[in-house]
Amino acid sequence: MILSVKPGKLNKIHIYIDEEYRLTVDDVFWFSSPWHKLKEIDSQELAALEEAVGSRRAFRAALDLLSRRDHTKQELMRKLTVKHSEETARAAVARAEELGYIDEARFAENYAEELYRHKHFGVRRIVQELLRKGISREIAENAVENLDKDDENRIILLLRGKYRTALCDEKGRRRAINGLLRMGYSYSEIRAAIMQVDIETEETYDV
Repeated sequence: MILSVKPGKLNKIHIYIDEEYRLTVDDVFWFSSPWHKLKEIDSQELAALEEAVGSRRAFRAALDLLSRRDHTKQELMRKLTVKHSEETARAAVARAEELGYIDEARFAENYAEELYRHKHFGVRRIVQELLRKGISREIAENAVENLDKDDENRIILLLRGKYRTALCDEKGRRRAINGLLRMGYSYSEIRAAIMQVDIETEETYDV
């Protein structure tokens, strides 16, 4: 098969096989590759070229995603396999991790802090969310250990805010308890917080 190339815009190189367009690469890749010296190419060499191009594209896509925010390996795989093969996506993720662009412990700590501060989730729910992102249980549990936890006080604040009208009747209390359980707080913590709010309310009325 005859291999030929034509320059394109923005440092692109268009590759043709037997005068039919096959793929486009950047000039840095092309002139540093072993293929740029070839005038003829066999099927095995062409397959290797296409695999190398696919791997490069997947890796550059991975770097683009990581430049926007931290990702777990599972997240990167899911996003990359939308446009790239599983094999090239896996190689791209492995290379990004090898170069230090992926740090799941750092991701877990930052995401745990975000869920704790802004979503007001309890430890159990945070661990669940980290596991769902592909974080190992060990890393997830280490991440929540670093949080400045005061769960009973946080539940009291939620009862005074989000659930401020829920304690007026039994139906509302059940709704508040179920909501707080879904947020990752334990039943004993919720009961203790409700009792504290009830005591404060009674003291207010007594005054």
